[in-house]
Amino acid sequence: MSEADPTPPSAPSASLRAAVAVLQVPKNMSEKTALHARLERLPPRQRGLLRVACVLLCAACMVLGSPDYSQWYLGFVGWVFWLAAIEGLAPKKAFWLGWLCGIATVFFGFFWLTELLIRFADFPGWATMLVHFIFAAFQGLQWAVPAAALNWLRRRTGRDVLLLAPLVWVAGEAVLPHIFPSYLALMWCWQPLWLQVAEIGGVTTVGMVQLLINAGLYAALRDWLLARTVNRRALAVAGATLVGTPLYGAVRMAQIDAMLAESPKLKVGVVQGNFGITEWGNPRMKFQILRREQQGSARLEAEGAEVLLWGETAYPFSYALPRGDGFDLPQANPRRVRRDFTIPLVFGVVTADRKVSEFAWNTARVLEADGRLGDSYDKVYPLWFGEYTPLVDPHWFKEMVPSASHINPGPGPKALRVHTGPEGQHEWRLGPLICYEDILPRFARGVAAEGIHAFVNLTNDSWFGKSKEQDQHMGLAVLRTIENRRALLRSVNAGISVYVDPAGRVLQRIDSTNPDEDGPLPAAGFVAEVPMIDPDYRTLYTRTGELFNALVLLGLCGIGLRGRRRE
Repeated sequence: MSEADPTPPSAPSASLRAAVAVLQVPKNMSEKTALHARLERLPPRQRGLLRVACVLLCAACMVLGSPDYSQWYLGFVGWVFWLAAIEGLAPKKAFWLGWLCGIATVFFGFFWLTELLIRFADFPGWATMLVHFIFAAFQGLQWAVPAAALNWLRRRTGRDVLLLAPLVWVAGEAVLPHIFPSYLALMWCWQPLWLQVAEIGGVTTVGMVQLLINAGLYAALRDWLLARTVNRRALAVAGATLVGTPLYGAVRMAQIDAMLAESPKLKVGVVQGNFGITEWGNPRMKFQILRREQQGSARLEAEGAEVLLWGETAYPFSYALPRGDGFDLPQANPRRVRRDFTIPLVFGVVTADRKVSEFAWNTARVLEADGRLGDSYDKVYPLWFGEYTPLVDPHWFKEMVPSASHINPGPGPKALRVHTGPEGQHEWRLGPLICYEDILPRFARGVAAEGIHAFVNLTNDSWFGKSKEQDQHMGLAVLRTIENRRALLRSVNAGISVYVDPAGRVLQRIDSTNPDEDGPLPAAGFVAEVPMIDPDYRTLYTRTGELFNALVLLGLCGIGLRGRRRE
């Protein structure tokens, strides 16, 4: 019935006619266009619902593929639904559907953020949900902007998703700002065979692989279902990527294993203090925290550790140690760092110098075997509105949110020198990353460029309770080992503490705990025999940095400026 027909049918007859229109195909219509015709005959509202369903399926794949659910194989098909949802739409409509996909993915995938808002800022439930939704809306642009750009480029150039989708996705991951990085390589963080390409251009190279597979599968399925044609090019791209990526991974992992076998080894003892935010903030509990870490350190030294690693602010007495050169506190002082162990220690502590600034620094320090306080590193990227207050007066913000703090950012990347052996004749250069700096690929690359043997990460994830944040944080950190071919040792105050080798394999792990709810726990730990990679060794990514992303952006600009290709 046409829209001009003034006589509306009854409800039953309208439903029947809609069903017949969808299910029946005219006899003279080619079989190749039958499904396409059925889809086109669906009422606009039903077609819109199908697109929304595809968006939600994409979001479900992204959430279930994250490391806490570990359905990593969904990374092969998740974007197929995203591409189906935006197919044929104007860029503006594609943006809105892409945004819906991103909001749903981030809202449910990062739901642990609500725990932070409740524990950290004491927000009521409605405010927690509102802030979390705003966060999801901002992060969701990672799905929205590439969707609009993809459809705009398709209209302008006539090119298919097979070429454009991988490029626009990588460009989005490279350029769009993140509060918490949400690179979708996270879906494969426990699958090192598929991650080895990260040494070429960084984490976004893995995103390129994911989209090549998904775009190839989507184009092949679309053309077969709608036109009964075999898209050989799409199948070839998807197939070559599915075979070539793990093949490259297997070859490179074997080569890296050969390099690791020839590298000198250092036995590092990683201590997980197993204390929470409430316990750390209680002055009466600080001595117990320090004592447990000292006892755990003594156990690891007895197991053969040559160097020890504690977590972020694991030394619980802020301002007790000097920022500059100095020594550990005397034996009689109950706040003395070293007790019952003798080997060098890298540990986190809050330091201050009132002559320089009224605010403190989040610092990683080296305590050498002779009791001397050696190199130090100040955290460069304090967490906005948690450790650092931009845009507004920090004094006012701290009054509004009593749990917040304001610390000075450090000057930049730095290597920590640690000495072992008799008279400290062996010098090792460790690359410090504090808290979420281990999920910032560009900053970690800068640390690697300082000429280091291995990464050390000092973290406190206790603000999130025992939630999915710990798995996601650690999963993103795995990529740093492959990008720069350096081992990563993470000491996290309440877990997850790990040793990840330069091939991205998690070889030792201590799961997260929740001492604030479960009560005090003894310190845990492990000793890892860590290959000390030649400080002069550089991967392609360490050497070239953002060159891969720049080439992708230039390629997109070239395609867009050239306009429609010749038939």
